[in-house]
Amino acid sequence: MQAAGGKLLGSMRLLVVAGGLAWAAGAWAADFPVGVHVASPELCEAARAGGLQAIFEDGYTVLTAAGFEGIEYHCDFVQVLAGKRTPGFVVTALCEEPGFAFPDLLAIVPRGEGELEVTSALDAAGGEPSANSGTYHLCEGVALP
Repeated sequence: MQAAGGKLLGSMRLLVVAGGLAWAAGAWAADFPVGVHVASPELCEAARAGGLQAIFEDGYTVLTAAGFEGIEYHCDFVQVLAGKRTPGFVVTALCEEPGFAFPDLLAIVPRGEGELEVTSALDAAGGEPSANSGTYHLCEGVALP
């Protein structure tokens, strides 16, 4: 009887954890910034005029809720955690360029209307700043193909 009670308790714990994860995923989806974000308002105008391909060809990337996208470069957001006291997110990303994949840890914090500040943990490693860091602006009317 003890074994059956232990299994039942274990199953109940699993349901509570699964329910908590489902709630957290729903909260993330509702609060995480959506849309296409670019590095400047001028790039947004260029994307509206010539499409995202035009800015991709100039070497720029865009930020979406799924990650960073560019030509021969992308980062998939594999885990997003919302701050409790800070209105922002910590994001674990898996990035890839031709022949090289690497992890990145990002802080994404809303700053102004339609602005996101992105800071990569790779910046702390020294050398050149990460291509993922910077201020990104929401680009209304532009969507990924």
